[in-house]
Formats: sequence, C-alpha cells, structure tokens
Amino acid sequence: MMADAKKTAKAEKAGKDLPAPARAKSGGIIQFVRDVQREMSKVTWPTWKETWLTTLVVFIMVGLVMVFFLVVDWTLSTGVRWLIGA
Repeated sequence: MMADAKKTAKAEKAGKDLPAPARAKSGGIIQFVRDVQREMSKVTWPTWKETWLTTLVVFIMVGLVMVFFLVVDWTLSTGVRWLIGA
C-alpha cells in the first residue's frame, strides 16, 4: 500500500511540471487575415539590386558545383574503366 501511495504522489507531481495544453484561438478568418497583414508589414523586402545580385550568386554557385561534379564523375568513370580494363 505504501508503495502505491508513493507512485501516485510521484505521478501527480510529474504532471504538474508539464505545461498546459495550448488552446485554439477563436476569431475566425477575419482575425487570421488581420494577423497576416500585421506580420507582412513587419517584413523587410529586398531591393531589386539585392534580388538581382543574390540570383547571380546562386547561378554562379550552381555552375561551380556543376563543374565540380562533372570533374568528379569523369575522374571516377575513368578510374573504373581503367580498373576493368575497358
């Protein structure tokens, strides 16, 4: 009996450490749209120059990675051909 009381006390204490479950907000679609508009006003949008430069950097990096994997693929295929004697 005494062990059961200790287990029950521990179980009750463990439950108190947990946060309360989150409750769904009520307000509907209109409140949602207002929240979205408020958050969108906080966004700092990039300028055209920043967008252009970022796009250019992405294309350059894609080209460099493409060349890297081309060299690695060619090297590995040449090595395999050499190993099998083709």
